[in-house]
Amino acid sequence: MTSPTPACALCGLPTRFRTILGCYPLCRCEACDLEFIHPIPPQELLARVYAHGYFQGTGERGYCDYFGVERERAARKGAAWLDRIQSHGGRGGRLLDLGCAAGYFLEAALARGFDPYGVEPSGDARGKVSSALAGRVFPDVSAVRDKAPFDVITAWDVLEHLADPLAAVRALAPLLRPGGLFAAVVPVQTNLNARLWPASWDQYKPPEHLWFFSPRSLSRLLCEALGAREVASWDEWSRPGRLLLERPAPALLHRLDRALFAPLRLLRPRWLVDSSGVLVRRA
Repeated sequence: MTSPTPACALCGLPTRFRTILGCYPLCRCEACDLEFIHPIPPQELLARVYAHGYFQGTGERGYCDYFGVERERAARKGAAWLDRIQSHGGRGGRLLDLGCAAGYFLEAALARGFDPYGVEPSGDARGKVSSALAGRVFPDVSAVRDKAPFDVITAWDVLEHLADPLAAVRALAPLLRPGGLFAAVVPVQTNLNARLWPASWDQYKPPEHLWFFSPRSLSRLLCEALGAREVASWDEWSRPGRLLLERPAPALLHRLDRALFAPLRLLRPRWLVDSSGVLVRRA
């Protein structure tokens, strides 16, 4: 028996129960494309998800080897994100990265002339921050308030993890200078897997992920929370296969899986996108 569905956090309209993800009810707002787990699990349960081992494959959820295998990938992503920020006028100044992990994006920003700071609650991740970032990474937002105002704030693959992403972004608004940029990347549930076969979409994974956006709902959240306007959006990532790639399966089935969706990559590529980004500018 699921609890009554709440009003949408973004538009205030009624939501509907959509499905169960594991043991977690998923609610959806048809008006603004926002989905979320309801009720949000208690804080002590969420804390266990990110306890020791989250970044090294020994916890309940998380990465296989963020400090090793993932480092090169994080560097490539960071370079592309900085290119996008700089192409829209963010050419330097003070930068804050929310959920910065071991600071790989901060290292790239420092190399490009930014004055970067980060917030990372995980002690494991903060312990891996390089000496170049000494004194620049803090456990919570309150510890960086005296560094404000920031010219750029970023949240890469973070908002979907938070108990209340709207409140979190609103709390950052006073730290972002007028005219400053806020960039975020999240998994998006506008792809065919999420829409038609929810069990096949690997980003539906509560209690690690609690909120599920479309590009439109992400833009609305950022614009309303910050008093901003969208200046750019982009497709960040799509899996090569769709239905079987995350499951053990013979190689032939993987090839058939890719072949099934190949025409859609040409005709409707947005149906296959797993992750998107939005960049907004504060008024």
